[in-house]
Amino acid sequence: MDATGSDRLLLEELIGRQASRFINVQMSELLESDESQLAIFGLAPVARRRVLACAEVARRYQPRVSLPEPITGPAQAVAHLGELRSFDREALAVLLLDTRLGLIGLELIALGSVAHVSVEAREVFAPAVSARASAIVIAHNHPSGSVEPSPQDAEFTRAMVQAGHLLSIDVLDHVIVARRSYYSFKRSGRL
Repeated sequence: MDATGSDRLLLEELIGRQASRFINVQMSELLESDESQLAIFGLAPVARRRVLACAEVARRYQPRVSLPEPITGPAQAVAHLGELRSFDREALAVLLLDTRLGLIGLELIALGSVAHVSVEAREVFAPAVSARASAIVIAHNHPSGSVEPSPQDAEFTRAMVQAGHLLSIDVLDHVIVARRSYYSFKRSGRL
């Protein structure tokens, strides 16, 4: 049975079969209506009180939505990069963040060789644009275990920050990870 059919059955249970026959609006519209709107829909006073009570119960007992913790520093970002840390080849990923800096998703952008991964700005930012992300954290791994950034890493970071400015997508950090350590361009004052 579709939602409309099950809504019709619920309405019949709530106000009775006779009263529900003449209601030609969606359940969602009924539950958002006040008493005067329910009267316009043709509901009798007893049926209006029942619908209003049902709507209030639904509002009061909706499940709580827990928002993701904001990613405000490299430690929160690294917590989402466990798989990236164990790759045996260099890989680049981005954490996509909403306006609250909550995680929208993690996208693997490219998989490279043992000591190099190469990507263009369009590849880095395409998932962020698609997801309507407000900010990103760029992350890549160093399978060698050393997280010290190369000159190419520093130049890449600078170019991505500039591209982010053009797209109005903040690059909050570039994190280099290895199995047991990480490096943050932001924390090191190089962002």
